[in-house]
Amino acid sequence: MRYKYVLLLALLSCLLLIQEGSGASSSSSTESSSSSTESSSDSSTSATSSSDSTEASSSSSDSTTTTTTTTTTTTTSSSSSSSAAARRRRAAARRRRRRLARQRRRRQQRQQRQRQRRRRQQQRRRQQQRRRQNRRG
Repeated sequence: MRYKYVLLLALLSCLLLIQEGSGASSSSSTESSSSSTESSSDSSTSATSSSDSTEASSSSSDSTTTTTTTTTTTTTSSSSSSSAAARRRRAAARRRRRRLARQRRRRQQRQQRQRQRRRRQQQRRRQQQRRRQNRRG
């Protein structure tokens, strides 16, 4: 009985290795995913394969099919979650750039208003000085 489990686990691990090897070469999106995502999918697939092997000891083909489906589902969900995370990061970066541009624009407008105000004040002072000189002279 123990040998059946060992053989079943060996068969499942070989199938997982074959599937991971073929999955990595067929899609570039899997290669670009982060190592933490890959390690989490590896640990979840190994946990699934061990539970499948203990539950489905009667037929090895059914457990192999179940493991393959579970592995594919796990890989798909992890890659979609990483792409969703990438979209969120890009959106956050876009919001940050827009916010900084808005702040820069407001600062420039405020500086321009201050320069205009100083210029008007200087013009008023000059006019007042000319009037005083005209009254005296």
